[in-house]
Amino acid sequence: MVRSSNDAPAPPLAPGNLTEEQRRGAACAHCGAPLSARSAVDLGSRPDADGVRIFPRACPRCAATAR
Repeated sequence: MVRSSNDAPAPPLAPGNLTEEQRRGAACAHCGAPLSARSAVDLGSRPDADGVRIFPRACPRCAATAR
């Protein structure tokens, strides 16, 4: 995906502010859009502030602007 000049960079992840859907990878960790297995970009599992493992994923648009 090519990034246009209108695309603002995706904000850094703040695990404490993610919804349950974002924490388990069902919604984009940046914009909250619902994700499917085909569209999701894996952001890598990581511990949250409580030490619980989360599995954030991003939509293709947010993943492209995060680079």
